[in-house]
Amino acid sequence: MKISENEWKVVEARLDGMPEDMTLGILSTVLTKSGLQQEVKGRTDIGMAYSSMQLKFIKWLLQESKIV
Repeated sequence: MKISENEWKVVEARLDGMPEDMTLGILSTVLTKSGLQQEVKGRTDIGMAYSSMQLKFIKWLLQESKIV
């Protein structure tokens, strides 16, 4: 999945709004919020997997809400 710069910014903003004590297990790794932020900002494989998941969810919400 190709992620545009605007989509990366949406994912970063969404992640910024998460609680400070959050953790997430992804690709056999457990990350804190700050660790996940580094992965997303660094555009790593883990950042790409998380961003792809978030964007698919956001697009699903838009479709289901009939906004678009």
